[in-house]
Amino acid sequence: MRKPEPGTFELGLVMAGAVSAGAYTAGVLDYLFEALETWENAKAATPDEVPSHRIQIRVVTGTSAGGIASAITAMLPFTRHHPVQDLHLADGPGKPVNAGKNLLYRCWVRDVDLGDMLDTADIKGDHIPSLLSGDPVSRIANEAITSVRQSPPSGWMRWFANPLQLYLQVTNLRGVPYLINMVTDQGVRGHRVMSHADHAHFAVYGTSASQPEGLPLGATAVNWPGTLGTPDDGWERVRDAALATSAFPVGLPARAMDNHLRSYESRPWSRPAGVPLSEEPPRIAPDCPPHLMQPYQFWSVDGGLINNEPLETARIALAGAPDARNERDPTKADRAVLMIDPFPDDTGYSAPEHGEIPDMLGAAFALLPTLKNQARFKPEEVMLALHEDVYSRFLIVPRRGGRHESETDIASAGLGGFAGFVDAELRMHDFQLGRRNAQKFLRDHLVVHRDNPIVADWVKRMEASGKLQDFQPRIRAAGGQEIVDRDFVQLIPLVGDARAQVPSRPWPQLRWPVIEKRLKAGIEKRAEAITPALVRRGLGMIGLSDKRLLGRLVRSFASSKIRDAVRDKALKAIEEDLKTRRLLR
Repeated sequence: MRKPEPGTFELGLVMAGAVSAGAYTAGVLDYLFEALETWENAKAATPDEVPSHRIQIRVVTGTSAGGIASAITAMLPFTRHHPVQDLHLADGPGKPVNAGKNLLYRCWVRDVDLGDMLDTADIKGDHIPSLLSGDPVSRIANEAITSVRQSPPSGWMRWFANPLQLYLQVTNLRGVPYLINMVTDQGVRGHRVMSHADHAHFAVYGTSASQPEGLPLGATAVNWPGTLGTPDDGWERVRDAALATSAFPVGLPARAMDNHLRSYESRPWSRPAGVPLSEEPPRIAPDCPPHLMQPYQFWSVDGGLINNEPLETARIALAGAPDARNERDPTKADRAVLMIDPFPDDTGYSAPEHGEIPDMLGAAFALLPTLKNQARFKPEEVMLALHEDVYSRFLIVPRRGGRHESETDIASAGLGGFAGFVDAELRMHDFQLGRRNAQKFLRDHLVVHRDNPIVADWVKRMEASGKLQDFQPRIRAAGGQEIVDRDFVQLIPLVGDARAQVPSRPWPQLRWPVIEKRLKAGIEKRAEAITPALVRRGLGMIGLSDKRLLGRLVRSFASSKIRDAVRDKALKAIEEDLKTRRLLR
C-alpha cells in the first residue's frame, strides 16, 4: 500500500449527484480553495506563525451534478480560482466582482437557467432527445474548455497532486460483458454477466508545479506536456464524460461515449478470500473480442442511477487497492475521503409502508426506483458507518440555522432537485450557503488528533507560543456554550481573511407573476414541439398511421390537449413547490 509523503495529508474529493443543487457543491469548493490558497500564501510569507503540514488532493470524483463540479475542479489550476466573496451583497447573478472569472460560479449560478433549457433547436423531426434541451449545458461546457485553453498552467495550486486523478461516473446503457467460469456436469461453462456501472478515468497534468508522476494505470492523459490547446490535450474527452454523467434520464439527452480496452483491463478488483495483500489485486478483462473494444462505444446517462456517491472510487485511489484500507485512527490518519452531498437522505426514519398489493402498472412503475435503490446500496459502507470514530472519511451537507419548518436547507431542493434552475436567486442562495457550511466544517470538523505525526511538530511550536487554540475546533459543552476542543487540530487551518465569518444570504423571495411570464411561453413552445411526435409514435403503436385522415385528426386533437395540460401542470407544480417552501412573496 502506497504512503503519502512525510508531513502530508492526502484528500480525495467526492461530489454526489445533486441536479441543480450543484450550486451548493460549487460554493463549498469555492471556499475550500480560498482557504487553501490563503493558508499557502501565509506559509510562504510568515511560516513560523501558521501550521506547516501539507494538504494534497490526489483524486476528485463525482456523479451527475457532482461530476460537472469535479470536472470544473480539474480545470481550476489552469484558469486560476477567483473566490466569490461578495455574493451576500449582490442583487443579481452577474453582480459579484468575480462572477465572470470564477468557473464554479459561472457554470453553476450565472449561466445555467431553465429558460434556456426550454429552447427547441435540439428537436429535429420526430427525434425527441429529452424533455429539456441539453444544448445550454453543452455550450457552458465548451466555454469552460475555451477558458482552460486560453490560460496556460501556472502551477499555483500547490495542494493538487500532479497529475490529479479525475473519475466521472456514468451509466453505460450498452453494458460491459464479463464471463464467470463455472464447473458443470459438462465441464467448465461460462455464465455471462453485464456491468452497467462505468466511469471515465483521467490524469490531469500541470495541476501544480511539482514534478509530475507517471500515468496512472488505465487513465487517459489530459494536458500531457506540449498538448494544451491542441485536439490531443484531452479536454474534449473530459467535457464529453461530464455531459454524460449529468445526463439525467428523460430530462436531459443521453450522450455518446467511448472507453478503451486498457481502461477496463486495468481496473482493480478485490482479492479472493485467502489471497495475501502482498499479491497484486486481480484485473479482469471484459468478455469481448479486443477489436470490438478499440474503442468500446456506448450511450450513457446519469451515473447517479447506479453510483450516486462514488466513495469507493476515491477510497481505492487513495489506498492503492480495493482491499487496502486507509487509517481511521485520528492519531495515525494520513488520508481521507471528503464527500459533498447536497441531498444526504438522513432526515430520520423513512421506511416505506407495506401498502396494498400492486396491480400491473403499479408493479411496473415501482421497478425503476427499486432497481436504482438496490444498485446504490453498499453493505461495506453501511458496516463502516457503525464506527463513529472514523477519521478517514468526512461529509459536508447543507445546514441552515433559523429556518421555518416548511423551508428546506437549500433553495434548490424542490421539484426533484430541478428547482434551482427556475431562478438564479435560488442558486445564489445555495452557493453562499455552501461557502458558509464549508467554513464551519473546516473550522470544527475536518480535524486530526494533535498527536498525529503529520501535525505534531507545529502543534508543539504553536503551543509554546500560545497560538495553538487559533487552529483548534470548537465544540458544544454540556451547558451549550462553545469551547475549544484541545485534543484536535484543523487539517486546513483558517488564517487571514479566511477567518472572517462568511455572511449569510437571506432566504429567496420570488414574485410568481414574473416567473410565470418568463417560463410560460417557453414551456408551451417546448411542449408544442415534443407532443406531436410522441402522439404520432403512440398512435402508430396501435395501428393509426399519420398518413390516414383519422390518424391526423386524432394526433392534432391529442397534441393540443397534451400541450395545454403539460403547460398548466408544469406551472402549477413550480408554483406549489415555491409556495410550500415559502419562496414566494
